[in-house]
Amino acid sequence: MSNKCDDYFWDAYPDVPPRYEELFEVVQSDSAYEQFTSAIGLGELLEKPENEDIQADAPMESYTIVCKNRTFARKVRFSYESVEDAKKDSNFLSSVTGTWGRQLPITKEKFYAKFFNYGAFAAGHDVFNGTISGVVSDSSGDKIYDNTPFFSDSHPDKVGNTYDNYTTSLALSYDNLKTAYSTYTNTNNRDERGDVIELTPNVLLIPPALRFTAQEILESEKEPDVFNNTVNVLRNIIQPLEWSYLTDTDGWFLGKLKEGLMATDREDVSLDFYRDDDNLSYVARVYTRFGGCATNWRYWFAANIATS
Repeated sequence: MSNKCDDYFWDAYPDVPPRYEELFEVVQSDSAYEQFTSAIGLGELLEKPENEDIQADAPMESYTIVCKNRTFARKVRFSYESVEDAKKDSNFLSSVTGTWGRQLPITKEKFYAKFFNYGAFAAGHDVFNGTISGVVSDSSGDKIYDNTPFFSDSHPDKVGNTYDNYTTSLALSYDNLKTAYSTYTNTNNRDERGDVIELTPNVLLIPPALRFTAQEILESEKEPDVFNNTVNVLRNIIQPLEWSYLTDTDGWFLGKLKEGLMATDREDVSLDFYRDDDNLSYVARVYTRFGGCATNWRYWFAANIATS
């Protein structure tokens, strides 16, 4: 009977790829968590005057990032009589397991959207916490690896500078997108040593409510709402991408696809259908494991999202 459940489950799975797979770097995981420490590397080469010693350098240790795999599951119980009587109804299993087939991608979309919906919370959010009790401790708690919210106006580097990838009051407009783009590419384009790096966004992530605003800004041949025939310098500079699971209807994000955010796949979905011999009832159960973490705040900039 379980094979039949599987058939119904996958028949109900949507063919459209989840949006998070476009935004996050998706990697396979083979343990309860993934942990890594990024190395900042060495500084630039220095000119050596004749007959003087070469100046020494040393790598700087960056931050430890813990990416916890979480378990998602659900079960439902049916009486013996309801299952046996439903054998005459070929749609019985479809109506149960097919619903889970639709809910699995929704579950993942809602989970990964939390990185954006709660990314500016001043107190952080559990979605960023990689701690597994008795297994591994995430020293940054509900914030990201540098002990700030994912979207913050005070991201520190390792040499005393701070950076800003969040603003509370910047409505999506032609001028404001230029401002955010400039901050992203000309201010936040620094590594942990404060050295210049290449940093260019390729996506404008928006809720459906901002679809037409984004189209006017990014697709108009001339600058929107200007009548002097000025060329639209933002035309096609980045790709607009809608996500129905963003909760702030006027919030928007500038970023780079598959950079700065990691999604881990630990165990594929499994579906069981078995009988409880103690009371003859039947139990259907679905189970899967996955997780996620922020790996580099520099690749994302947020505006107009909630801080609590």
